[in-house]
Amino acid sequence: MTSHKELQRIEAFSDGVFAIASTLLILEIAVPHVDDVMHPGALWLALKAEWPSLVAYLLGFESILVAWAGHQRGLTLLTKSSKAFLYANGFLLLSITFMPFPTAVLARYIDTPQANIAVMLYSAAWFVTNLAFNLWWLTMFRPVRLLSSSLSKAAARKVTRHTISGTVLYACTIVLSYWFPIAGFLIIFASQMLWIVVSIGDDEAQ
Repeated sequence: MTSHKELQRIEAFSDGVFAIASTLLILEIAVPHVDDVMHPGALWLALKAEWPSLVAYLLGFESILVAWAGHQRGLTLLTKSSKAFLYANGFLLLSITFMPFPTAVLARYIDTPQANIAVMLYSAAWFVTNLAFNLWWLTMFRPVRLLSSSLSKAAARKVTRHTISGTVLYACTIVLSYWFPIAGFLIIFASQMLWIVVSIGDDEAQ
């Protein structure tokens, strides 16, 4: 099998996993139950009660979207694959498929006294995913270099800084969320939005 076809298979399989993980998020949002359908506005009240699930869904989808975009960009830099990269990619996808669970926990408990544990679990899950991204990135250099020679050292260092900074960020939100869960939640959301803005800026600068 040629390197190009192998990379195509990796990309197709990975895209499928990301798509399934993001689709599973919406399945956690149930149609609200209304006891008295004859009561005016009862459905509206039931829908309002679902706001934690909707907010968690938006954050979860945004996070998976950012992860997929980073994964897609990384694959475009490759000229070939390796066994180490293949298994690192599998570990990364394993962490992605787990994300609907902490997202569902977040939706269920974000507006309860258990919010700190819910946000800590969510942060911890993304902490592991970022560790997986760091390992994935590392296997592009070792044991053999898989990256295109056109990638400059400065660009490689920039990607390394981004992957490490994400890991540090989630480590911090794990700790912060124990005392201030909403603050941890907002930091995660803001960091994902910032990553999107920065990545768009990078494209415009090229």
